[in-house]
Amino acid sequence: MVSTKILDFVVKHWKELLIIVLALLVVGKYRSDYKQLESVYEAEQASLEAQIDGLKNIHERELVRRAQALEDYRGALAELERNYLESQLQLERSRREYKEKYIEDFSENEDALIEEIEEVYGFENAP
Repeated sequence: MVSTKILDFVVKHWKELLIIVLALLVVGKYRSDYKQLESVYEAEQASLEAQIDGLKNIHERELVRRAQALEDYRGALAELERNYLESQLQLERSRREYKEKYIEDFSENEDALIEEIEEVYGFENAP
């Protein structure tokens, strides 16, 4: 008797029952898709965080390398400046010695000075 009443109810309201079952299937599918979407979103977030951490590490290494290159550059520049100043001092000493030699030669030995000037510059002294 109960089964006949249920069967009569199902036959009389089959469309409504089908709509309810289909609605439940749609809701179940929606929840399943939402959970999948949520898990994909979480995986994407984890991937992005890993990429950001990787980029931060690369950036930190680049900053260290840049600081090291800058330090090397400053050291090389200081060495060049020191060498330049030393060469300037040596050049000034040589110039002074050369000048003193010519002054001495000019005052003591004019003929030797004239000969050296003729050899260096390639012209002759007019008598």
